[in-house]
Amino acid sequence: MTKKEACRILGIAADASLQDIKKRYRHLMTQVHPDVHVSVRKRYAYSAREINIAYSVLRREREEAQSSGGRRSDEFSSGTFSESMAGSRKKRASVWDAPVNPQAYMERDIFHYAEDFDGSIIGHFPIARGKYLWKTEEDFPLFLRSIYLCGKQLLDEIDDRLHRRAPAASRLDIQAELTYLLAQQFIHSTALLHELAKEKITAEDGSTIFRVAAMLETGGDYGAQKSGAPLDLHFVTKAPVRHSFSLKPGDLLYPAGIRKHRLYLKNRGGQELGYLSFHDDRMYYIVVPLLEQRGVMVRVESAGTAGTNGSSPNRETGSRRSHPLRLWLKLPQEAGHVMPENLNLKIENLLNEYQGQV
Repeated sequence: MTKKEACRILGIAADASLQDIKKRYRHLMTQVHPDVHVSVRKRYAYSAREINIAYSVLRREREEAQSSGGRRSDEFSSGTFSESMAGSRKKRASVWDAPVNPQAYMERDIFHYAEDFDGSIIGHFPIARGKYLWKTEEDFPLFLRSIYLCGKQLLDEIDDRLHRRAPAASRLDIQAELTYLLAQQFIHSTALLHELAKEKITAEDGSTIFRVAAMLETGGDYGAQKSGAPLDLHFVTKAPVRHSFSLKPGDLLYPAGIRKHRLYLKNRGGQELGYLSFHDDRMYYIVVPLLEQRGVMVRVESAGTAGTNGSSPNRETGSRRSHPLRLWLKLPQEAGHVMPENLNLKIENLLNEYQGQV
């Protein structure tokens, strides 16, 4: 939806302030919102859904203009969708402004947040459907929601076809794996690394090297720590044996293997320390598939120790500890993004496995 279309839907001038946009939006929603009693609901040329989308387009455009020093764009096209506004108020087909993967196993919904009169999020609704790749303008939790619903639809169809009164016991595990596989079909890892990586450089051989914020996740407790000393880490394995090790800034870590879509790391002595994690959840779906496909070279090193004032930069979550890492990913020169050819086959095998379970 363009800025011009959004202004027409809300019935405001193109140079209206953000405050005026919010005021007009709330006024219209008191007239057309589905929750408003039919006795006080008024007729308007556009639906509550169209008003919600128009408000979101204009609000984001104004907020970005303010953050960029007042510059405005006549057409708000990034991260929006185009929609035919001509004709009657019949249901219109929406098109999301993103590349598609024609080989994807199925189409997915593009969701948009719905807001109440005060601008608080009250839910979400679909604005388009297709085999669209994810891009950063699409809210990532809503992207995962769309993928989850795709997997749910596939498993529900099997349960209905087999007349199951209750889902198979393994459904949760299979749906989690199904969500991971389906998500890969809509993630352009190479393009997203260029956009989201903390740093990127071009090597002498022409390949691209990306730096990604990462962490080493371990279990158990850290040992006693002196200010400025190397960090002593402890973790508990499945066996009741406590292992300890130390890491200093710059110490290299090495891949110990990938299990259940986690890259486990070991030190130079071969001792497994924990697994690779990310500050940004989006990186899990971008980096781990590249590692599984062996489409990238990796360098991992420790990025810190306890602070000089006795504090530690490490994060604690329950019995787990996380230690900051520097993760470098090297892509071959002119590496393009190729969807794994066997993803659809893996999805089919997973569905067949679920179908054969009692």
